[in-house]
Amino acid sequence: MTPMRCGGMVLAVLLSLVLAGCPDEGPLCAEGLSACGDACVDLSSSSSQCGACGVACSATQQCVEGACQCRAGAVLCGGECVVTASDPAHCGGCAGAGGVACGPEQVCEQGECKAACTLASSSLCGRSCVDVRTDAFHCGACGSVCADARSCHQGLCTDDVVAACFNTGQVVGIQAGADVRGPAVRVGTSPVSLALMQDVLLVVDVSSRLLQARLSDYGELPARTQTGQVPNQVLVREPFVYVLNSTSNTLQVLRRDGEPAPGPGPRFPTGISLTNVGSVNFGANTNPYAFTLEGTDAYVSLLGNLQGDASAGGRVVRVSVAEPTAPAITDTFVLPSGEALSPFPGRTTLPAPAGITSLQGRVYAALGNLDARSYSAGGPGFLARIDPGTRAVELLALGEACLNPFWVLPVGERLLVSCGGAATYDVDFNLTDVRGTGLVLLGADGRVLDSLALGCPEATSCPLPSAGRFALVGPRAYVGDNNAGRVFVIEVVGDTLVERKELAICPRSSGPSLVSDVIALP
Repeated sequence: MTPMRCGGMVLAVLLSLVLAGCPDEGPLCAEGLSACGDACVDLSSSSSQCGACGVACSATQQCVEGACQCRAGAVLCGGECVVTASDPAHCGGCAGAGGVACGPEQVCEQGECKAACTLASSSLCGRSCVDVRTDAFHCGACGSVCADARSCHQGLCTDDVVAACFNTGQVVGIQAGADVRGPAVRVGTSPVSLALMQDVLLVVDVSSRLLQARLSDYGELPARTQTGQVPNQVLVREPFVYVLNSTSNTLQVLRRDGEPAPGPGPRFPTGISLTNVGSVNFGANTNPYAFTLEGTDAYVSLLGNLQGDASAGGRVVRVSVAEPTAPAITDTFVLPSGEALSPFPGRTTLPAPAGITSLQGRVYAALGNLDARSYSAGGPGFLARIDPGTRAVELLALGEACLNPFWVLPVGERLLVSCGGAATYDVDFNLTDVRGTGLVLLGADGRVLDSLALGCPEATSCPLPSAGRFALVGPRAYVGDNNAGRVFVIEVVGDTLVERKELAICPRSSGPSLVSDVIALP
């Protein structure tokens, strides 16, 4: 998904990509899933069907690439995965190999045998002292084990990161740190954007529907809401949900109805009831691409229909959401164009803003620099920095190593930008060449500290990457790939970008595979 997606060529690319064929017998399973009885499962990472139907991992194991192994927090003791922080038979380590077996009247707390649990955060589960807010083996209650590789956050089993697979119609969880991929689960037809509300995952689908899935296993819930045409981003600010619709040219406001169910079970077992309460229209051919919420304002990038009314793009608008039921445009910021964009020789370029964020009172938009005739990269990448108070707009140069800046998020007081690159496609929309794709790290002063190019290792071949949306967990960025369904794990180490891992998230046997969104869960 490049900044052109809602402006012409790439929109046609995305809408033409379809799911691969399914087997003739049994349930119709999307690519990457296999039929086990009446269910479609991901045998590569499903702990209940690991590597083959009917092969289940134990509660202290997870499924990684089709094989059971000890999950985070557990180690192998005598052929069994045990949690040495709380297991009274192997307290502090494997018994006889650094750990001990606690006495029959003792409990195990943080790797030590004790007469009783001593920490205020501890609950007694059998003879194990655990924190049910964070313990994946006793999450929310004793014996409640988080499935697959999920961890426990405030008594709720979730992934740390969730990615959306546009072409295969799936969502996939990732555990940060260990960077273990969870099972792919079918949600909708072509999910575009994700957000968290309570214990429900909101999934905006290209079919103009806002779908909902259980956060615990991503099973689709019956609740669903109509959106505008080509929804492109969803954000939550309780009790409101904001949806940006690129072809309808609107920011849509929904309100949650009802309160969570009491007790330790699901807060919204059948989904969240949402009611349309407000909308603002940006005008024909504006094609809003992304937005960020800052206080009582939303800042929206207008990509514009570059194959129609080019004057509609190249802008950022401020929308007051102080009264969500009556959002109103309060300001428009025209982005620099022409020679200010330092076009390549012989090119005339247009500003095409995509991802947008805010930091310390200023707004930053990733600014595509597109040739006015071909709509390909016509110059180096920039960030547009906007001071809403003074209305000043300035450009921060990202250099020729970053073409088609795509997404931007703050990392502390710094900024991280993904660059989609200058991409060339064949008639079947296969990526045949890409230049200037990767990430750029900027300091607090707006200057480039480091850049990292994505590509194949030297002297090897691989599917070409194109960096897209990303999420941050601490200093680690989980960067979606617009071409080959991967997530690249990039860590900010001081002022340097370091690639840590590459995860196959949305594999396909043929054709492009777009990671359309990546979000971090609190």
